[in-house]
Amino acid sequence: MSTVIIDAMEKGSFISKAVVDRCRENEKDISLFKPADMNILPCRSCGACEYKSPGKCVIKDDMHDILRSIAKGNILVMLTQIRFGGYSSCLKKAVDRFMNLCFPLYTVRQGHLLHPARYGEKKLIAVGAYEGDSVDQENCFVRLVENNAWNLQYEHKSIIIKFSEDIMKIKQKISAVL
Repeated sequence: MSTVIIDAMEKGSFISKAVVDRCRENEKDISLFKPADMNILPCRSCGACEYKSPGKCVIKDDMHDILRSIAKGNILVMLTQIRFGGYSSCLKKAVDRFMNLCFPLYTVRQGHLLHPARYGEKKLIAVGAYEGDSVDQENCFVRLVENNAWNLQYEHKSIIIKFSEDIMKIKQKISAVL
């Protein structure tokens, strides 16, 4: 088993530290990526990853390292601040490029037209953090993670953490999903 962590939290986040520490307790093989410190260009929706070079994006940037690690790994953990019910911009750029993790074919599953996973079954864990009390934003985030996992055909879990929560409560929430 190996875990890939895409940490899109702001630098020095105690939530990031708690998640990474907890993952290291469970798993020795961890790949940690911080997209804010990487050169990740936005998806151009050119379709080359489906037809020209299946499974490989033609954009030359750091995203290839992340995708290779996800392909080899079993668990994908994404950390992000919740922005308007969604991912932070630097995580969204990475997630938009996940098409490479799927075959350019379609399958119908429970009435949905989906791309089959190219690299087998995986588990997606999304940790969203924000300071607010909007149930709508929280529901939107949970639904976004669910839809992304559905498209990738990965198992998934998501948790929402408030920055004001006690660190022990945060660690308990993290332990419950990992």
